[in-house]
Amino acid sequence: MPTITGFSKPIGCSLIPGGPIGEHQVQGNIKPGDTLLSVEHITDGTPPTRVDRTAEFSIHATKAGVVENTTTVTTGGFLHVLWSKVE
Repeated sequence: MPTITGFSKPIGCSLIPGGPIGEHQVQGNIKPGDTLLSVEHITDGTPPTRVDRTAEFSIHATKAGVVENTTTVTTGGFLHVLWSKVE
């Protein structure tokens, strides 16, 4: 996983398809105990747009590789998920 110079902890990110309210699979070894830094909903357009949806998502409490969306359907768009790893 890439790290960003200057940060003391590894940072992970993944671009995944949006979907209905509920669980979303995230590649990149996200797991319970990690810290969710941001989730952006990206939709196609000229230019593409982004909306910060961080407050609507959380890292699943017991399953690795999953974030949970509690509010907004993001079908047809993409989600950019950024998190810091627990060591």
